Amino acid sequence: MRAILIDDEELALKYLEHHLRRLGDFEIIGKYTDPLQGKLKVEETDVDVVFLDIHIPELNGIELAEMLLERKPHLQVVFVTAYDKYAIKAFELNALDYVLKPIHMDRLRLTVRRLYAHRRNEIAASTTPESTSWRILMLDAFRIYEGTQEYHVPLQWRTAKAQEIFFYLLHHRGKVVSKATLIELLWADFDLNKAYPQLYTAVYHIRRILEPFGRDRILLQNTADGYLLRLDGVYLDVDEFDSFIKAGLELSEDTVSEYERILKLFKSEYLEEYDYVWAELERQRFQLQWIRMKLNLVHWYMESEDFEQAFKHIEQVCTRYPLEEQAQLLYLKICDRMGFHFLVQRQYTLLETVMEAELSEKPNPEIVKWYKGWDKKRQKG
Repeated sequence: MRAILIDDEELALKYLEHHLRRLGDFEIIGKYTDPLQGKLKVEETDVDVVFLDIHIPELNGIELAEMLLERKPHLQVVFVTAYDKYAIKAFELNALDYVLKPIHMDRLRLTVRRLYAHRRNEIAASTTPESTSWRILMLDAFRIYEGTQEYHVPLQWRTAKAQEIFFYLLHHRGKVVSKATLIELLWADFDLNKAYPQLYTAVYHIRRILEPFGRDRILLQNTADGYLLRLDGVYLDVDEFDSFIKAGLELSEDTVSEYERILKLFKSEYLEEYDYVWAELERQRFQLQWIRMKLNLVHWYMESEDFEQAFKHIEQVCTRYPLEEQAQLLYLKICDRMGFHFLVQRQYTLLETVMEAELSEKPNPEIVKWYKGWDKKRQKG
């Protein structure tokens, strides 16, 4: 991403450049303390984003942004300011974001994520007719969307093996999958002279299924010894979820809404409708990440004394994963803190029942000890 930085303080420019290089694949094509020189460089250069200090001499940053956006309406502007009151004006100008001084890494990391998300959306729009964005959902019932509408042509597979090959290639998107791997996966008991024709027939069928999407969206390519599924300008919910995890944003007032939004992507298990053994590890990985993020959010809300939000999230975890004992103990403690004593009793009884039915075990000793202490205190009170 090509960026230009404009700030009247040389030290601030160096500080911002240093952190941008740490957070993303940025090419800093110019740093300017003189806003007029910066303006000229932006106008004559192919640049993606301008980080712009609002309080610069000679020319107010807001006015400079208006001039730049008039010439380049698709330019992304991020304001850097010590004054929060300028935020509203920033977004009136269609600026992507604003960052308060002194700059904190977590807040800047969130801005960088927004920049890349916007860039991906632009690429998706530019590679589809009439600027339609395409989306594939894999943390929900598998669906393909064209814009806001579910794609009108269903994927009707002639054979279960052709369907599994497609999902296996989608699972390994962007990577070459060898023919030998696919043979071993689906035709291990076949003579190779019979297995390869079966594979070629299935791949031909997949190509026919993918034709309506066009060659620039979902493309199945031949390589020397295998196949490569390429997605160009297509959004995947799993990619956004993973991108958020890798960004490592610290949970704070600035980032909590982004945490909430990302967690909502996880509507069901990874490829839940398809009982493929090879998908199980990925399914468990996403499951554990979702639980970890949820529990972090619950603890954060508890520390913020927002027990209603904490209760909402812990209830979702316990409902989806009733054997997740760490979540169950948190649920009991939150219910106790909120005075929902009948829920404490009900949830503990339910946990005992589920543990016995599923694992032939009792809840772990920590939960049992907490509940007995709670019940004893309740009876005395």
